[in-house]
Amino acid sequence: MRTRLLLVIVGTVVLIMVAAGAGTWLLAAQSTRNDAITQVLASAKSFAAIGSGEISIGVPKIKSRAIQKAIVTAELQKLEQLLHLTSKLDGANFLPAAVPSDLHSPVVPSSILNSLADSTAVGSSTAVAGSTGSVAWAAEVVGLHVEVTRANGTSASISRRYVLVLRRDIGKPSVSGYFLILAGAVVAFAVVVTLALTRRLTGPLRRAVATTERIAAGDLDARVGAQPGDFPELTALANAIDAMAGSLGRLRAAERQFLLSVSHELRTPLTSIRGYSEAILDGTAVDPSHAAAVIGNESRRLERLVGDLLDLAKLDARTFSFNFRTVDVGEVVEEVAEELRPVAAGAGLELQVHPPEHAVFARVDPDRLDQVLANLVENAAKYARTSIILGTVANGSEARLVVQDDGPGIAPDEIGRIFERHYSADRHARPGRPRGSGLGLAIASELSAAMGATVRAESPIGPGGGTRMIVRLPTVALVPAQS
Repeated sequence: MRTRLLLVIVGTVVLIMVAAGAGTWLLAAQSTRNDAITQVLASAKSFAAIGSGEISIGVPKIKSRAIQKAIVTAELQKLEQLLHLTSKLDGANFLPAAVPSDLHSPVVPSSILNSLADSTAVGSSTAVAGSTGSVAWAAEVVGLHVEVTRANGTSASISRRYVLVLRRDIGKPSVSGYFLILAGAVVAFAVVVTLALTRRLTGPLRRAVATTERIAAGDLDARVGAQPGDFPELTALANAIDAMAGSLGRLRAAERQFLLSVSHELRTPLTSIRGYSEAILDGTAVDPSHAAAVIGNESRRLERLVGDLLDLAKLDARTFSFNFRTVDVGEVVEEVAEELRPVAAGAGLELQVHPPEHAVFARVDPDRLDQVLANLVENAAKYARTSIILGTVANGSEARLVVQDDGPGIAPDEIGRIFERHYSADRHARPGRPRGSGLGLAIASELSAAMGATVRAESPIGPGGGTRMIVRLPTVALVPAQS
């Protein structure tokens, strides 16, 4: 990853520098071309401005027209050389406008030359400029007056029109050495920054990978450990992995404790069943009826434990079935009281029912709500001294189902954990009271959540202790249709 990231970042920087260099070169080339055209046009206009574009040449005592033409040609060549030297041109030519066959130039289009030749004006107003290939050019019409003195002393004036063509080579744009040095410095800086960045990125990631591999191998004490120089996102990742490892460690410890508790719960009834069954078979049982009753009670205890474990497995797999409908929760409370009154009586407890002042309706699964309340009442029966109260209170759009006992209460360090499925406080039950699986409160909590309700504990509720379990569920205003 580090090498790939380095190549990507440095490659991106190089591409940007190449693109910037190419753009700079194109702009410089265009600027060089425009400068050359501007300069050659300025030279043409400067020359044409002399005498409004007309030049006079005096040729004294010319006897021969051929000599006259030779002198004019020589004068034009001198002018061409003068233009070349003074204006730093790469070429200057006077093309006779009156002779179409002479209007040829390797750089100026013929259409422009013909247009200038047909023009009646002379001077800078006729100047045009452009470029062909690597040459910038300017063309304009100039007039030439030749003053001739004849041998007999008389003089004559001859006027001729020329198309002046000036040329200037367009130089190649040069990329400054400073730009190359700057580009190299930028690439080097990008390499250094990328190396530092990849080190800060890949270092914590490598630690995270190594830690997760140790966690996957079973070492739940492994920690990534955020470093002071890490990026905030990588620090959050390290903290999340460490928190996950801590949670897994706590879950493993709780699972072990749960398995120990379940093993104990299974071993005790199995030991009783085996002992009394062997006594009956051996004929050593003093009271076979009592032994059979013990076997039956312990079998039912095992059945309840297995049922609770299956319920938890169904809740985990989200296969627990619910049949929601609108019911009077007061009626569900009455049914639970009737079911568990024998259990309370067998423990020497009084089960009191406080019905609501009016019918309270909620959309729940009545069987699952019955199971929740039954688990809470059975749990209260383990610790209550004399009585258990089962009541319903309507509070606006909410119903509160209360299970209250007058037992010793719950210790402050336990009240926050009693609804955990791996936590059991059965060792605090009063002697001789019915014992459950130790999973009743966890099942009650998860069933309540699945029905959109909540369950919580309050303890102590008085000077002598006591515990109050409250199930809170939303109510509905509609009365179920009468069948």
